[in-house]
Amino acid sequence: MGHRYSTLRNTLWCFLFLYTISLSAQGVLKFDNEAYQEYRDSITRMQYNYTFPIWGDKAYERGYDIPYPWGASFVFFTQRQEISIDRILLGINGGELVDFSDYIVFGPTIATTYAYTFRPDLWVLPFLNIYAIFGGGTTETDVNLLEPIGLQTTQELSAGSFGVGATLTGAVGPVWIAWDNNYNWVDVEAVVEPVPAFNSSLRLGHTIASPVNPERSLSVWAGVFYQSIQSDTEGSIPFKNIFPSAGSGQTIANLRNWAEGLAPPQRLVANQIINRLEEGVSGIDFDNTTIDYYLDKKVAAPFNMILGAQYQFNKHWMLRTELGVFGKRSQFLLNLNYRFQGLKKKY
Repeated sequence: MGHRYSTLRNTLWCFLFLYTISLSAQGVLKFDNEAYQEYRDSITRMQYNYTFPIWGDKAYERGYDIPYPWGASFVFFTQRQEISIDRILLGINGGELVDFSDYIVFGPTIATTYAYTFRPDLWVLPFLNIYAIFGGGTTETDVNLLEPIGLQTTQELSAGSFGVGATLTGAVGPVWIAWDNNYNWVDVEAVVEPVPAFNSSLRLGHTIASPVNPERSLSVWAGVFYQSIQSDTEGSIPFKNIFPSAGSGQTIANLRNWAEGLAPPQRLVANQIINRLEEGVSGIDFDNTTIDYYLDKKVAAPFNMILGAQYQFNKHWMLRTELGVFGKRSQFLLNLNYRFQGLKKKY
């Protein structure tokens, strides 16, 4: 049971990948300061002959120093979050799935995720960035089973992730706005199909230019982050992963007593599982036994607050960090971004 919770927790994993967004407006400055007059004049007189971003020449003509269009980010992300399960269906070795929602009770289930991702991106327009996400990592899930038996276990799974997203940016006076949305799919070893997740975030920030270098700046922001995972997950878990040690005779007796109080369909499946467990206690090999599951789950707290900062060394290199706070989720992100101009237009 703990392992299957680990499965759905890897779903949360996707968020971590999805969380590698591009805070585009951070790199945009309009130089009205007299100290940057020469740099601003060079921007407005620039003959911009690159393909992207479209209308990039118009942005430079108005004195906006926009980011280089092409970028690549290397991201480390960690997250700790609680999820809840509303519905649990179980079966054994491909048999019929039976609803155990009223008979299996979990305490808080907490997953800690570690992810490493690569994100290529492109400014298609001065205010629109699109990107892809590729990565991998692990999720460690702490499961607290209350009924039918008391069980505390920690499971760890690895997963791969891929996704796509887009960021819209704008500004109101000295405050910039970035709205990011992405879909991410996580391929977890214990899940039948990759699990999708949707992430959306809104950030409000301000960029402070360096007093000595117009290409250097510090951006700070605050915002809100939302994530939603696919509500259903199905898969199979080897029996030995749920009960690595078969347990004692008293454990079998407790499970038998619990099964007696179930309705007939649930009692049948429960007794099949208990029989296999009892066989394991007797030394009979049950390596080929699997428990099939279907879970209806949700994020315990879909919203949380985010705080972040970015230091731009120059127009090529940027370092970002972000914290997720409050709610039932905490996060930390570290992002190194490299940008370049790409190919020139062909006339």
